[in-house]
Amino acid sequence: MKRLLTILVVLMLLAPCLAPTGGAELSAAPLTFIQMLYQGEFEPVYNQSTADMQAALGSADGLAATWAQLEQSFGAYQQILSDTAQEQSGMAVGTIVCAYKYVDVTFSVVVTSDGLLASLTVAAVTPKAAKSTADQTQFVTEDITLRPGEADATQGILTLPNGDGPFPAVIIMQGSGPLDRNGTVLGITPFRDIAEGLALSGVASIRYDKYSYAHTDLLAADPALLKAFTIAEEYILDAGDALKLLQSDERIGDIYLLGHSLGAMILPRVMQALGADSFAGGILLEGSPLPLWEIQYHQNLAMIPKLEQDQQAEAQAAVDAEAAKLGGVLTLSDTELQSMTFFGVSAYYQKDLMSVDASQTAIGLGKPLLIIQGGKDWQITPADGMDVWQVLLAGQAFAEYRYYLNLNHMLCEMDGEPAGDFSDYQAGSKVSGTLIGDIAAWILN
Repeated sequence: MKRLLTILVVLMLLAPCLAPTGGAELSAAPLTFIQMLYQGEFEPVYNQSTADMQAALGSADGLAATWAQLEQSFGAYQQILSDTAQEQSGMAVGTIVCAYKYVDVTFSVVVTSDGLLASLTVAAVTPKAAKSTADQTQFVTEDITLRPGEADATQGILTLPNGDGPFPAVIIMQGSGPLDRNGTVLGITPFRDIAEGLALSGVASIRYDKYSYAHTDLLAADPALLKAFTIAEEYILDAGDALKLLQSDERIGDIYLLGHSLGAMILPRVMQALGADSFAGGILLEGSPLPLWEIQYHQNLAMIPKLEQDQQAEAQAAVDAEAAKLGGVLTLSDTELQSMTFFGVSAYYQKDLMSVDASQTAIGLGKPLLIIQGGKDWQITPADGMDVWQVLLAGQAFAEYRYYLNLNHMLCEMDGEPAGDFSDYQAGSKVSGTLIGDIAAWILN
């Protein structure tokens, strides 16, 4: 799974402050703090922080290190795009949008009536996709809409090879978290790369904004829907509509399902829900047959040795406490599960994921599967990914495997040993051309 930007959590702790202000001065304070940070005034900001924030940050150097992670993750800072502020309960609440090379970051800044910055959080990160380097004359793209006219109509792109067809086609399912149709993360656009690369090899594809990305407004406005949100709403609904669209297009032949990360983990379930006879096969990129919580558990355990020595025991205790919730997840009522989290995710959502055994579902379907694993993936390691698939699908002729020694979780080749954090994902990197070629060859053969 993509352990979405740790900087989002870290920045929730930032809270410098200014001298007591009021009126227009107070309204301007949120922007002033952001400007000070961009000017490198970390000592003054830290010295004017509340006691709680100073304790959380540790020092001005800690603040500086945290702030530096923004450019490490998002590319070079460019400019402040907009700022607004309003008074709420005697405090100034500011919303400030800043442009970085690969994303626009929206900060929420709260300043108390006496000029203390109460919080500084990353409210949103809007990715900016790097320009495609593919020759756009070598394939055709068409805008598509899933559920046109409905409140939750979703936009996407159909990419077709040049010619009349019929072409084999893949439906692309993203990994965890809200993602656009290109899967844009840190300036990398894996699904656009895959779609265009496949088209050059004679394979069509359809990709679309993920439901949790396209309809945050609907989810926010409907607490009941958000509480009961599962794979059915997040994946199966859109994949089903994409399938219908492809089936009605005379330019399309055999249809395949392609999933990355969580999308790969649930691929057999989605295929089963939509009807196995509708698909010629599936491509699983960096997925696992293990439940999501177990992957998260392993990710957390791997991070503990990287912490300072005096932090490791506390971190281990926190991970153990989270793992201890497993029994409750299996036995509590739906209402109780909807009000709690399990490894930072809705416990109701986690239980829904555990309700379907990916490997047994795949065996029951018997559809051809191409299972891809990168040797430098620290989010779903080979031990949690391909190794487990091979054990659980032992002797199943429908499963084929491809292992790429230097491939990371974002499907890009990288040199050297991975750091095990987001510095491994270099903005502008492209999905391995060898991988795309192998997928196309598997489909066409």
